[in-house]
Amino acid sequence: MEEIDTTQFIKGVERLVKPTDVVAISFLNSFTKLIPKPIQKKLMTSTAKTIPHMGFVVEPYSLFLCYKLKNVALAQSLISADYEMIKTKIFADDEPEYYIIFGCVTAHTSAFWGSRIEMYVIAENKHTGLLSWVIVDYDTNTNSYDPKHGLVNANSTNSVMTTTHHGKVLVHMERDDASRKLVVEADSTAGTMWPLDQRLWLEGNLSIDYGTNVSDGKSNVFSLQFDPLEVEQALRIPLEHVTVETNSWYPGLFEPQPIQVVCFPYAQHFVTDSYVSKSTILTKDELVANVKELDDLSQFSGFSAKPIKRQLFIGMMVSATITTALVLYIIVQAVNN
Repeated sequence: MEEIDTTQFIKGVERLVKPTDVVAISFLNSFTKLIPKPIQKKLMTSTAKTIPHMGFVVEPYSLFLCYKLKNVALAQSLISADYEMIKTKIFADDEPEYYIIFGCVTAHTSAFWGSRIEMYVIAENKHTGLLSWVIVDYDTNTNSYDPKHGLVNANSTNSVMTTTHHGKVLVHMERDDASRKLVVEADSTAGTMWPLDQRLWLEGNLSIDYGTNVSDGKSNVFSLQFDPLEVEQALRIPLEHVTVETNSWYPGLFEPQPIQVVCFPYAQHFVTDSYVSKSTILTKDELVANVKELDDLSQFSGFSAKPIKRQLFIGMMVSATITTALVLYIIVQAVNN
């Protein structure tokens, strides 16, 4: 298998993220979220046709809390019938378990910039046989999009994800409606770099979908494109160096404390479709070939706010024209009478 020119690919992914466009998209989200969801989807699809690739950079010290599943039936109800719960390993030398995983990340992307916690059920896709990360819920301090709710604003503005000079990873994310929060502290200096289970971390990133709470009822499987070496190993933090002060997500679904904690002390660089596509990468070789074809991504334009601005401008002009015509009609009718 050929190696990827990692440096050029990483630079290319970073170039896809344009801070000015992220700011514009965040501002425009206040307006576009008011558009009916079917129109939002058409707008996203239209944008994706001309600007298909989005840069997604997970910043260093992302943290993954892996909990043993307690209620398999409840977890199965959170995912569609296309998926079957199966046991998986986190690190290469683990014993397989049924898992709920919390991914705590700060990311800068072509569409948003901020922190996010996603809760995943790990399951196997019955159609492709791929182990999959199924997003069943999320909290974030920035704008977002999911198939069920469309464009949404931040739901957790009281949020902190950072590190200290002592190497502590701090996560504090609380929902604005006070319905739940996750507060954890982990000592990254106590961790040891350890080989990750490749079926979960490589194959799983080729098959990502949405659970029933955030899905529109259709399959929304998509693949990330990345250098496989970025998921080859990570810090394994001993549980005695992790303090979960609060985790009030889905009581009774998983055991009280995580049984594995994973930390990536380096940035991870992904390319994803700006809108869910029907194509899925199935193997590591296909992934590498796809990433090599992307090269430094200089042949692609990054996800941009321009199409959204254009659509909003057209909408405002049409609305203004109709309003003006109605006002003139009323004036004419008043004069004639």
